[in-house]
Amino acid sequence: MIIYNPHDIHLIKDRSKEVETMLKQQTTKHCFITGSFIYKNKYNDIDIFFITRSKKEIKMSNKKAKVTIIDFNDIHSLFYHSISKSCISKNILPKKKIKVTISDFWHVVNEAVPTLLNQKNKYHKDVRFLVLYTEYFKTGKVFDTFQLDKKIKEFKDYKKILEYIKENVPKIMKEKSKKSYIKRFLYTQAGAYKEVLKYEAQRFLYQLTHLITRSHAHG
Repeated sequence: MIIYNPHDIHLIKDRSKEVETMLKQQTTKHCFITGSFIYKNKYNDIDIFFITRSKKEIKMSNKKAKVTIIDFNDIHSLFYHSISKSCISKNILPKKKIKVTISDFWHVVNEAVPTLLNQKNKYHKDVRFLVLYTEYFKTGKVFDTFQLDKKIKEFKDYKKILEYIKENVPKIMKEKSKKSYIKRFLYTQAGAYKEVLKYEAQRFLYQLTHLITRSHAHG
């Protein structure tokens, strides 16, 4: 059993033993458990990840176990680097250099805003990717599950998250993308949002694209 714990977070001893037992029962070489189960007294699910090319369904006897399959082709993703940063693993986990683009970042923003505004009181899980990508492009750091939980708790409500988006996304887009990309992509996006301004999410995204384009225009 390998423990990845870069922040020296207190792990619950009894849970560590449970994790070790569950992992030893698996035939897959690369599998690991992360999330609240290993460092919180209260938890909803046991997040267990399997890195495999097998298409076989993996079943767990523990009803709270939430299984996620990761293909070996996806271990370069920001998501994988985040969840594997702090975890308990059966063996040493494989690593590849992160591959993520500014287009990926905008896609996450574009998906997060409507979800956030449709589920205003249940935003915790839905903003994880938003925070993960924003902090990566902002600081170059990969937040693990513990850091993401801590960061998300700083937001008092969904309005604070919208402020976080307005504050950070235009700066990131200005620093990380070329003017040609802004003109080619975001102007097109702004036109699409303009056609559906009756929806709150599209209004917000439309305003956000204008903040980005103005930021680039004023260099």
